[in-house]
Amino acid sequence: MRYLIHTASLMFLLFALSGCNAVKVSYNNAQELTYWWLNSYVHFTAEQKPVIKAELAALHDWHRFNEIPVYIKLLETTQKKVLRDTSSKEVCSVVEDIRERMRILNLQTEPIVEKLAPSLSHEQLEHMQRHFDRNNAKWRKDWLDGSQKERDEHRLKLAIKRAEMFYGRINDAQRKILQENIHISTFNADTSHDERLRRQADAIATLKKIIDMELEEPDIKLEIAAYFDRLQNGDDLAYKNYMDRLTADSCDGFAKLHNSTSAKQRQYAADKLGGYIQDLEALKSSAQIQ
Repeated sequence: MRYLIHTASLMFLLFALSGCNAVKVSYNNAQELTYWWLNSYVHFTAEQKPVIKAELAALHDWHRFNEIPVYIKLLETTQKKVLRDTSSKEVCSVVEDIRERMRILNLQTEPIVEKLAPSLSHEQLEHMQRHFDRNNAKWRKDWLDGSQKERDEHRLKLAIKRAEMFYGRINDAQRKILQENIHISTFNADTSHDERLRRQADAIATLKKIIDMELEEPDIKLEIAAYFDRLQNGDDLAYKNYMDRLTADSCDGFAKLHNSTSAKQRQYAADKLGGYIQDLEALKSSAQIQ
């Protein structure tokens, strides 16, 4: 359940930063959309439904009042920076700012898991595992199946799509930068897949322990906190080193691409961020009115 709530927390962040009217509507209904997403994994009982809905509504209210203003400030700072050259260090600083918001958001979800975990059944854990298995099969199809060339082409296609969403149309030289970034990246699909499976197994095992041992509230808090720490910080030094290298590669690659952009492309990016800021300002204002 903690693994799912962690991902659900990310959904709040994505709803807030996607920057279009349709997504603003989605953000305003985020607790309901997140509930249905979680329910597809857990299949909540009649008794659990009102509990999770109330908890998600409270999380959404907290997020709107406390996090939206912080996102606006982060975007305003980034909007100014995007008009000039950058460095890998500066990009990684922005990445760390986003990670910090995720850490704070995740802390707000722990009590939700603590409340729901002891009410889950073995049948619900089995349902969750089947859903994991289906999603893992899709993940393997997207990232592990096919030759290395086909995998790289898939990654390049996604990288171009993301770049053009931010900068507008990119040129052939910039496509080559993206291609080179992929070529030298430390990304390893097998390593990422193994960690994905490990985290899912850890989530199921933690919930199963809480259910089987019928733990009391203090012990449930300890188990959830320990799992949260593993999810956030990891307990595998090799994987942590892999992620640190991957993050450094990504920051370096983004800096190279950004520094190749024209004034027109940078203005496009600044305008894109301006649109995000406008949308978040509207969300903040609606919260104040309520």
